[in-house]
Amino acid sequence: MPRTGGVYSPPAGTKGVSNTTIQSVPYNAFVDDLTADANAARPVTAGGTGSTTASGARTALGLAIGTNVQAYDAGLQSIAGLTTAADRMIYTTAMDVYATTALTPFARTILDDVDAAAARTTLGVAIGTNVQAYDALLQSIAGLTTAANQIIYLTAADTAAVATITAFGRSLLDDADATAARSTLGLGTAATRNTGTSGANVPLLDGANTWSAAQVFSSNPTISNTAPYLRFQDTTTSAYDARIRLDANNVYIDGSADGSTYAEVLRFEMDTKAGYMTQLILGSSGEAIRLNAPTAGNDPYISFYVAGTRNAFIQYTDGSAAENGMNIVNDVATGGDLRLVLRNTGGVDGLGYEVNGSDYTVWHTGNLAAADLNTIYGYTPANSARQVAGNGLTGGGTLAADRTVTLGTPGNITNSSANSVTSTSHTHALGFVAAEVYQGTGANDTNLALGHHIIAVGGSNYNRNVAVACYLYSADNFQYANDSASNKGTQLSGTWRARGTVGGGTYLMQRVA
Repeated sequence: MPRTGGVYSPPAGTKGVSNTTIQSVPYNAFVDDLTADANAARPVTAGGTGSTTASGARTALGLAIGTNVQAYDAGLQSIAGLTTAADRMIYTTAMDVYATTALTPFARTILDDVDAAAARTTLGVAIGTNVQAYDALLQSIAGLTTAANQIIYLTAADTAAVATITAFGRSLLDDADATAARSTLGLGTAATRNTGTSGANVPLLDGANTWSAAQVFSSNPTISNTAPYLRFQDTTTSAYDARIRLDANNVYIDGSADGSTYAEVLRFEMDTKAGYMTQLILGSSGEAIRLNAPTAGNDPYISFYVAGTRNAFIQYTDGSAAENGMNIVNDVATGGDLRLVLRNTGGVDGLGYEVNGSDYTVWHTGNLAAADLNTIYGYTPANSARQVAGNGLTGGGTLAADRTVTLGTPGNITNSSANSVTSTSHTHALGFVAAEVYQGTGANDTNLALGHHIIAVGGSNYNRNVAVACYLYSADNFQYANDSASNKGTQLSGTWRARGTVGGGTYLMQRVA
């Protein structure tokens, strides 16, 4: 159906004319137009929607949802019902249910910030400027319960705890340097010395109560305690330990085989200035004097040692037996022990003498009488006896005076001398063959003295001490020859033996017979 600007105009010739026949073609076209117009969308200008669909009608009318108008929403509907005013904003109170609340100008300065950092700046809580950034350690500290006189310390990574800090502790913590801290602690000069096991260091215990190096004390150290002692420990296997101990005015030197049980070795009484010990040994170069204290059943004594063996001793023993008293004993005498004793029984027989346990009386002017001598010798002595000079002796006479016995003048002793005696002399034979002195002067002498030595040349080697014939050397007057020489002259008398070579076939020879 033709429309102009959306307004329908019937085609020409469609209207009827009175007394005029209606033409079919125009009429049918008109009917078709009406049919089409009835079925087509009515233009907006004609009061229609310009579309046959709701969506098309909204678009034709300029009401396209999402383009021209907002689609229905319960939340928007709730907002539409709000009463608004200046400095207010909407917010939800439930799903799709809105209300209004105040929105101040300051709040709007936060809402226009581009990010959280800008918002923190607006709020005055910029991290690192206005507030501290989150830290696990600070969080741990924030959770602590603190009180007066406490200090925070760490028990693990980012884990803090509190401990008590006293006024003295705070006085140490406020010191400006190490010197001030040592002053607060009341430390002396040792606090600044290095430790060590030797040298100028403060002694260092480098083991269980042990110094490995020697320590020198230039002053006088003091050990103060109840019954204090100083212990010495020898680490050698099976070695004894020792200690010096002060107890009740006594100074003790104790010994221990196991390092725990100690026994007294030496004791000094401070008040009486007396010393006590079981044995004292004074010795040098293998010899020693020992002072032995009394023991059960044994009196004290002084002993004399050589190379660890007792050779003699001096001892006073109690009792009235023959050996009791002051004893001087030789332990190593030939034939048995020798003992000289000043007996406790006293008297003129108080001096005793023992040999290997047998007792002998010592005679002297106080206990010796003529009858004793008669008993000792078995007869009565007399002074009529004479001293008679024997063979080869002169002198003699009675024992009433001193006598001189003189030996006669002896003769020379030679290899041919024999034992003999005369009224005036004694002669003795030699018990061996002695060398004689050769006194000859001839260059060609062949009978040389027994024991005489010569040097003989030759060409052979001789074992030591073998018999070798010797000769004059025929080529000159100053050499001798042995039996291997080529220039042998007259043979020498007697038996000769080789006593060793002097080099080059030349031998030392000795006449032995």
